[in-house]
Amino acid sequence: MNADFRACPACGSRNKPKWDFCARCGESLQGVPLGEAAPAEAALEDDTTISSAAFPWVTGLGLLAFGALAVAVTVWSEKRAADPRPNPGIFTMPTLPPSRPAARPTLKDPGKDSFEEGYRRLVAGDAAGAVASLAQAVADAPENAYYRNMYAKALLAAGSTDQALAQFDAALRLSPQNVGYLSDTARALDRAGKVAEAARAYQSILDRQPQHEQTLHDLSSLHQRSGRFDLALPLLQRLAEARPDDLAARQELAHVLEKTGDLNAASQEYEKILAQRPDASVTRGLLAEIHFQQGERAEAIALLRDGLARDRTAPLLHRGLGSLLERSGDVAEAVKEYREYARLAPNAPDAKQLADRADRLERRQAGGGSTSGT
Repeated sequence: MNADFRACPACGSRNKPKWDFCARCGESLQGVPLGEAAPAEAALEDDTTISSAAFPWVTGLGLLAFGALAVAVTVWSEKRAADPRPNPGIFTMPTLPPSRPAARPTLKDPGKDSFEEGYRRLVAGDAAGAVASLAQAVADAPENAYYRNMYAKALLAAGSTDQALAQFDAALRLSPQNVGYLSDTARALDRAGKVAEAARAYQSILDRQPQHEQTLHDLSSLHQRSGRFDLALPLLQRLAEARPDDLAARQELAHVLEKTGDLNAASQEYEKILAQRPDASVTRGLLAEIHFQQGERAEAIALLRDGLARDRTAPLLHRGLGSLLERSGDVAEAVKEYREYARLAPNAPDAKQLADRADRLERRQAGGGSTSGT
């Protein structure tokens, strides 16, 4: 097949056979044969598409300016190509072929080296070192929201909470639709004890993404710590709905149901967990406590004994059983359970306390004194 183009020796663009100048860059096409291959560097540049995502610091205004420049160059080139006057050069013999264009310098993201060093230090646990490097990255690329958000995380890890909050806010101003940045800001506000501000930030995320699971958990946790179990409940119900197989979320829901006074619903949730994980000691202990509070003492004790029949080395079950037995009046058996708990979990915060209690209960029982109180 006959070639029907001339390849520009400078930029590699294909031009019509009758054109004297390249429509893209204006380079002379004198002496260029039809179909001649473009230089390697130019061909690579022509075929490579670089998306704006590769340059996160490019602003919308910069992209508009770049587009306007490209249009201007194209119009100017087309005017030259359409010029009807003959080029004087066609009447002379060509001397030297056009020189190949110099290789373009490799583009480098502003602040990239400083950012990578800061990120490496932050991951390694060197928050102070990370702060210095990430501060430089932000200075080099002040419009880069990602750099600012990571800088804020380093500041937070280094204990500079107020500065961190300022940088989180700056990242959000640069990228207001980024839910991840808003979530980081909300957690930072929560950590700083700014409960009302954190709650508003969490709610702002849920207004955009009602089923954002991490935010459902974080906001419900904030409400629980504030004693507002009534506000935490609907959030946890939505979370459990979104994660039907997440037993941890279901247990947290059961706990909040218990705190709001709905013991029957809480029991049902605990039972669902035990049906799937009969070895869940914490769940078994919580369910046994509900049975005991509802006057079902035998059922509560049996539930814990059933757990111990499955695993005699579960410390929490021994502690829970000891408490139920003591409150039921079976002091001798309670003493045994407290001591077994202290033996199995000697480093537990209350191990020594319960071992001492076992000794006191035993002495009182031997002396015929009361076993109530401490």
